Amino acid sequence: MSLPGWLDELIAQAASSGTEIHDEDFAGTDLTDLELNRVSFVRCSFEEASLSSMRTEGCSFTECSFDRAELTDSSHLRSAFVACSFDRTTLIRIALTDCKLAGSVFNNSPLRSAVIAGGDFTAVSLGNADLRELDFSGVKLVGANVVNARLDRSVFTGANLTGLRWSGASLRDADLRGAIVADLDPRVVDLTGARVDLEQAIRFVQHLGVRIG
Repeated sequence: MSLPGWLDELIAQAASSGTEIHDEDFAGTDLTDLELNRVSFVRCSFEEASLSSMRTEGCSFTECSFDRAELTDSSHLRSAFVACSFDRTTLIRIALTDCKLAGSVFNNSPLRSAVIAGGDFTAVSLGNADLRELDFSGVKLVGANVVNARLDRSVFTGANLTGLRWSGASLRDADLRGAIVADLDPRVVDLTGARVDLEQAIRFVQHLGVRIG
């Protein structure tokens, strides 16, 4: 796409010099099909911006707002969205590959059709979210909030769920095999039909106060 001159110059300068773009307002801007490589944004607003089919690689967004933005069909490779806000954001078919979303907050921003390949979701807030049938294999979800979230049929193979806040979450038919679940209390979630490995089963039984043998 053809960017406004000022924006094209700003991004090009930041990419070539390795400097960060601070406190810029991109609210309502049409950035459809934008390609970004190794550009860093700090405290920038992308509220109500059109970011459909946007592609980023090695980019970082710190304390940025994507509230009510459109990110349909966007793809992100090794990019970071740290402490960002996603309120009523459209994330249909978004692809996140080895991305870092640490400390970001998602509110009324469905991720159900997202494609997630690895990454760091430490302390991300996904409370009440619809996360059914997502593949979180190998994802670091340490200290994340999925309270009252719907995670039915989702896969967590090899994921790190240490300190995960999952009270009230539904994990019906989810696959937890190989995930780190050491401190998770199975009494506060719905694990009907969930698949667990032997080590996890023993830990869950211990939470129930049952002695084995």
